[in-house]
Amino acid sequence: MTTHHLERTAYTVECFLNALRLEDGSRRVSLEEELVRWFMERLRHKDDFILFQPSPPSITCYSEEKPVYAHPIPEAVQKRTLWSNGRQISIINGHAFSETGKLVMLGTAGLLLTMPGMPAAAAGQNSYGASFEQRSSNNNNNNNNNNNNNG
Repeated sequence: MTTHHLERTAYTVECFLNALRLEDGSRRVSLEEELVRWFMERLRHKDDFILFQPSPPSITCYSEEKPVYAHPIPEAVQKRTLWSNGRQISIINGHAFSETGKLVMLGTAGLLLTMPGMPAAAAGQNSYGASFEQRSSNNNNNNNNNNNNNG
C-alpha cells in the first residue's frame, strides 16, 4: 500500500459520502474511516465494491460479488443507487442490480458536484471569491496599463 493509494481511496470514499449528502460529524468520520480501511485491507480483491441503495438507505460492502456487511444510513438523502470500488464512483441501475445482481453503470452525471472544491468551481469562483472571469479581466487591465505606461 502506498501513501498515494491511501489518499486516493480516502478521497473517493469522501466523494461517495458527499454524494449521499451526509452531514459532517463523528458518525460520518467513523463510517468514512471504516470504509477506507475495508478497501485498503482488500487490495488483492480488485472486484470488491461498496453500494449505496436508497431503499432502505444503506451502504453494503461486497466481496467476490457477495454482501459482506451493511451500514444503515437513514440520514442519506440520495435517491439513486451509487457504486464505488474505491477508485471510481458511478450511478448504477438499482432495479437491474436488485433483479439480476448485475452492475449496470449509468455514469457519473450529477456526481461532479460531490467532489471537494467543486461547488466553488461550478460557481466560477476561486478560493478568494473572485470569479475566474474577473481575475482574467483584472490581469488584462493590468497588462494594458503597463503597456500604455511603458510605451
